[in-house]
Amino acid sequence: MALLSFVAGETISANNAVYVSSNGLVYKASASTAPQATVAGIALDSGSTGSLIRVNPDRITTTFSGFTPGEYQYLSLTSGSITQYPSWITALSSSALAGAYLTRIGRAVSSSGLEVEIGSPLFVSASGL
Repeated sequence: MALLSFVAGETISANNAVYVSSNGLVYKASASTAPQATVAGIALDSGSTGSLIRVNPDRITTTFSGFTPGEYQYLSLTSGSITQYPSWITALSSSALAGAYLTRIGRAVSSSGLEVEIGSPLFVSASGL
């Protein structure tokens, strides 16, 4: 269990999924490209560009709401957001993208708790939907 600290490359809100860019700054993650889908963790702090942001890469965060315990959460096509698998598939099928990266963020342990368990991005082709 560790907490990491990074400098924000854009405005980030607490609970945003983030990735580390090649410039070493963190940005809101998105399932639309491989680099952006390589999630470093969940932001614990909100901050603007240049702010220090703490990131949770592997422990329980209890600042969410509306989860169903036991359900996995995935990186959304919407920057920084996480979603359940059915919503992820719906978003991909209604987008103009040829495909997107399915990245598991973690498993809900309560209605507000997420056990962060970042998975590797897996490309899913929209043509197969």
